[in-house]
Amino acid sequence: MWPYQTVTRQQLEKKKDLVERLLMRLGAVPTDLGTPHPVSSYGAGVEETFLSHRTVYRFGDSFCRVDELLFREKPFLVVECAGREEEVQNNTMEDTGPFPWDLGEEEILAELRELLAEDEKWTS
Repeated sequence: MWPYQTVTRQQLEKKKDLVERLLMRLGAVPTDLGTPHPVSSYGAGVEETFLSHRTVYRFGDSFCRVDELLFREKPFLVVECAGREEEVQNNTMEDTGPFPWDLGEEEILAELRELLAEDEKWTS
């Protein structure tokens, strides 16, 4: 059950679309590796499960996909990453540091640039 009164599932998915566009601006290339996969988010008093249809992107020698974490106060976005196709296919990608869903475009771009600079998996 969607736990928020101030943001809808549709608004969150639209923000994920923006994050994907920004990833492509930074050099990520869409792949056909992604398959719909169940996403379950749990937190203090928060529980939501749905089927995600997010694109998997190649960035350098790694793969990434936009995902979410639901916290009590509001949802956060994360970028999942993997170094191998098998990790994508097995849905065992690792989450990067979360950032609030309601950041503006320039703030999200700064978060993504920092993430890409810090995580050597993205640049190997």
